[in-house]
Amino acid sequence: MSSFMKDLYFGRIPMWEDSRPQNPEYIHATSRIGEINEHFRNTLSPEQWKQLNELESLYTQALSIEHMDAFSNGVCIGILLMIDTLNFKDKF
Repeated sequence: MSSFMKDLYFGRIPMWEDSRPQNPEYIHATSRIGEINEHFRNTLSPEQWKQLNELESLYTQALSIEHMDAFSNGVCIGILLMIDTLNFKDKF
């Protein structure tokens, strides 16, 4: 069994949901999101705050589905590229 397979099985390969970007722009953006979120939590009525949270939840859900589809498409393209490369290898 390959080392990669063992590492994947034993959880030594960091997965998407276990990692956070360390990009300074990402850190700044998430910090601003928190600040703005706190502002609205303190200024909106409870009903408006609930609606804003629902909107944020729906946006997050839609973005997550979009990312999952993009990831799936990328994996499929990578697999097709590997298959094509292996078929091309036989010509040498």
